[in-house]
Amino acid sequence: MKKALYRLKQAPRAWYSRIDSYMIKNGFCRTNIELTLYKKVNEHRQILIVFLYVDDMIFTSDLEIDEFKATMMKEFEMRDLGCMKYFLGIEVEQSEK
Repeated sequence: MKKALYRLKQAPRAWYSRIDSYMIKNGFCRTNIELTLYKKVNEHRQILIVFLYVDDMIFTSDLEIDEFKATMMKEFEMRDLGCMKYFLGIEVEQSEK
């Protein structure tokens, strides 16, 4: 029983370690302020920002993100929930502006 409980406690650490190494390997930089906030800037100075919260991922960019989503779905078992509507009890409204 102790082994099962111990493994459960380590699961979040193992998940973070796996996704952190994946992000770094793919050109993302971890920010100093928040260790679960990553950014990637391309040669045209377009930026992709990714924020991890437990097992959720939020990302935004001023470039096309379909390639990023496809790459992530190949590497990890995940699904796209579309545009964010709520996060941590906060209602989010998006616009073209």
